[in-house]
Amino acid sequence: MDRNEDLDSALSFVIGRIEEQGKLSGEPLSGEQRLLLDYLPSLAPGTWDPGNPELVPRNINLEQVCALGKAAYQQDRQSNPGSLNWDFAFAVYTLNRHPMDGLLQSAGMKLRRPRWDGLRLIVTALLPIAAVILLVWNTDEGLLWSVGIGSECVAILLLMLFASRRLEKQ
Repeated sequence: MDRNEDLDSALSFVIGRIEEQGKLSGEPLSGEQRLLLDYLPSLAPGTWDPGNPELVPRNINLEQVCALGKAAYQQDRQSNPGSLNWDFAFAVYTLNRHPMDGLLQSAGMKLRRPRWDGLRLIVTALLPIAAVILLVWNTDEGLLWSVGIGSECVAILLLMLFASRRLEKQ
């Protein structure tokens, strides 16, 4: 699927659930709150200076929208714990750096990583090194040839590291 289609479907799901939760609570969203959902404020990273704090007035509408989002998320988790709609929406917002990500974080969502992710990463990084060691032990060519292969493996690993970091930034 297209990233924009994913973002649109995630936005329509979360906004629809927040509106539905507002109706269920007896206080439907006002026009201002609905507009706020469409155009959430975002804080660019690094703009807050703890040495020079600025007083910002409370945004009651944003607080109410966050409370409705939290209530909708908790209700969906209780009624259908196996549903992945909220997880999908959170992943899409995180990937696209959308301001709705902050609203879901205030609702209690956290980015979950697989349990064995770190161990798999370490094993994957050690496999080429083990292959080079086995190659050196079983070769009759000489040390220079083995060092050349080892340096190529290290260069490829570094290239993959820098390429993945660049892809993450994009």
